[in-house]
Amino acid sequence: MQKPVHITARIHARRDADKGKKYFEVELEPAEKVHYQPGQYLNLVLEGQRRSYSITNLPQESNKSLWLLVERIKGGIASTFLDNAPLGTSVEIVLPFGRLLPQEDKARHHVLVGTGSGIAPLKPIAEWITRNYDHTVELLWGLREKENIFWEDWLEQMAKTYPNFRYQITLSQPDPEWKGLSGRVTEHLQRRGFEENTYFYLCGGKQMLDDVRTILKSKGVPATQILTEQFHV
Repeated sequence: MQKPVHITARIHARRDADKGKKYFEVELEPAEKVHYQPGQYLNLVLEGQRRSYSITNLPQESNKSLWLLVERIKGGIASTFLDNAPLGTSVEIVLPFGRLLPQEDKARHHVLVGTGSGIAPLKPIAEWITRNYDHTVELLWGLREKENIFWEDWLEQMAKTYPNFRYQITLSQPDPEWKGLSGRVTEHLQRRGFEENTYFYLCGGKQMLDDVRTILKSKGVPATQILTEQFHV
């Protein structure tokens, strides 16, 4: 595992991700070439405090940019700063961190489960596996409302380009016109079975992680095949 390094980066671009403006994306330009693996994250250093953000673009795309997905949190130090800092502002980052990495040498089936901004590390993992292997990749993404959905074009293009990739979005508070899945991700995982050599990649809040681990273990999935990344807010 590579030792983390401290470097400076410049805030190059910023854009809203969803119609509800709950999430936005930030592009950082690092002062030097960085090295990391799909699924890893960086620490943003602000006022002596660190906040973690997964890098949403693949390493081979990162010569000039590091893309982050940020949830707007009222009073949040990092999200407020990233949302309002003038473009061109320099920040200190430390990377890479995280062990939520593609396990392509151990499994042929990969199930990715995320809630909210927990999709951030799952995006590059899905891209890496589908681009380089014929393994099956399933993404189950839980959100609250329809207006919080984003990256729809990416999801549709992935499903169209790679027959081994499929995804489902489930809403916990759907409107009457929503025709997709409803309920929490745990409800859908509880109802189905999985191939024996499946690895699971989970990212979200502690309660979701705990609940999904319990469900998977009850289905006989070894703990070694369940990888997690917890988001703290």
